[in-house]
Amino acid sequence: MAIYAVGDIQGCYKPLKKALKKVAFDPSKDQLWCVGDLVNRGPDSLKVLRYLKSMGDACVAVLGNHDIHLLRLAAGEKRHSPKDTIAEILEAPDHKELIDWLRHRPLLHHDPKLNWCMVHAGLHPDWSLKSAKKRAARVEKKLQSKRWKRFCRKAYKRPLPMHEPPKGDKRHVPFSLAVFTYTRYCTRHGYFNWSIAVGRPPSWRQKAWYDHKNLKWRKDCRVVFGHWAAKGLVKNRPHVLGLDTGCVWGGKLTLARIDVDPPELISVKSKAHQHID
Repeated sequence: MAIYAVGDIQGCYKPLKKALKKVAFDPSKDQLWCVGDLVNRGPDSLKVLRYLKSMGDACVAVLGNHDIHLLRLAAGEKRHSPKDTIAEILEAPDHKELIDWLRHRPLLHHDPKLNWCMVHAGLHPDWSLKSAKKRAARVEKKLQSKRWKRFCRKAYKRPLPMHEPPKGDKRHVPFSLAVFTYTRYCTRHGYFNWSIAVGRPPSWRQKAWYDHKNLKWRKDCRVVFGHWAAKGLVKNRPHVLGLDTGCVWGGKLTLARIDVDPPELISVKSKAHQHID
């Protein structure tokens, strides 16, 4: 059995199949970890979702910001982006089954035997793995409930706080969702500037979420993540592995075999389907 983690797929079905063929992936005995952003911007989001869903337990996927965007649209949100390529999912005859499968994906996956934790974007510097799991579970409960549509429509109606609000605050769950799916830069004590997407951090106090000292989760696990194509492959670090190598932008789709140490990296080239702004 081999366990592979794959970077942001974003509807790039052909590179995904090519990469899995390259490693002779066998879903009857191997496992594929997907770091989120399964859909959008690429040409074949519907094919990707159907394929991953068909893999059953061989596919372990966490939710990314583009996946949440799809859920929000399915819940009735009207704000499409001109760059969206997910309309075919919402119009497909099996769209309800696909959306139900997607909203039942976790925000965090942890394998204690491998000592790997997987999230899409990042973790709060002051969260232990235990507290991160609790926060993920609260969001997952909302997404998997009968009132998931209401939650998706209202999650980002209010401006996200820069700091984690108290547990009873209505913004607490949306804040956790943002940490798991949007994080890039923050301060050591968890001050986030959500308007900073790429480029330099807004101040010397803000660094990439994994570059701070005394990260509470670091003693519990290593983290494999995606989300940050501008950073590219983040490797040669003892505690993190970043796999978003910009497949949809004309970069590569990267696989990492994570049941060996150090992880074995495999990549395939891709054609550009979008241009970075």
